[in-house]
Amino acid sequence: MKERLYKIILRNIFVWCCVFFFVSPFYWLITTALKNRVDAFAMPPKWFFIPIFDNFALVFTTGEFMASYYNSLIIAVLSTFVSLIIGLPMAYGLSNRFRVKNCQGILLWILSTKMAPPIMVAIPFYILFRLLYLRDTYIGMVLVYLIFNLSFAVWMIHGFIDGVPKELEEAARVDGSTRIRALFTIVLPLIKGGLSATSIICFITSWNEFLMALVLTSSATKTAPVAITSFISFEGIRWGEIAAAGVLIALPVIIMGIFVRKYLISGMTMGAIK
Repeated sequence: MKERLYKIILRNIFVWCCVFFFVSPFYWLITTALKNRVDAFAMPPKWFFIPIFDNFALVFTTGEFMASYYNSLIIAVLSTFVSLIIGLPMAYGLSNRFRVKNCQGILLWILSTKMAPPIMVAIPFYILFRLLYLRDTYIGMVLVYLIFNLSFAVWMIHGFIDGVPKELEEAARVDGSTRIRALFTIVLPLIKGGLSATSIICFITSWNEFLMALVLTSSATKTAPVAITSFISFEGIRWGEIAAAGVLIALPVIIMGIFVRKYLISGMTMGAIK
């Protein structure tokens, strides 16, 4: 009995240490955004202080950053939507419903497109987009993030579709349903958790991406991760505004995670359970 109690205590200590490890940076970010410059750099750190919202006010009144924030929302949502629209039929076509020659080889080739580091393709993309007049455009950025997200979306959705017994679709087709109708009425409702998990990860990838946005945008479509560097100038680093902008950048991801957390957990574990 004592041994079991010790295991429970050690397990709880380990869990709370992990929680503290992952939450403390975000806590520091929020508190820095709510402190003035003196309190933010006080040593030892001030754990109790009067919160102020001046840093958030400065960020909201910075037209460049807020325009970039809206650009990030538009680009991330569009790239996620297009990734799912294209990735779903690709994953369905490579599923166990069809006899595709060298299916595993095709899937590995699709996955290999994510193995190249972005820095390796940044300059070729810059040259190509400049020639095609796609640099600093929404279409260009959506295409870039589509390339990054599509392989992941295909692999994720492919695994979820394979986890649904194909006999369900065969039974529906015996009853007169078409293959497309069976996909939308049977398969998609069963993998909605997987689609939610795929969409939020694709959104996070597009939302947080920095290097390609830095190379391929300037003013019209600059994204929030790039615009946050505008708070670094020859006058110094404005840590309060950077922290407030960081909170705003993290906010959409947190909200999405809260609303789809049930589907996210079930989607990430669906393949293992099946």
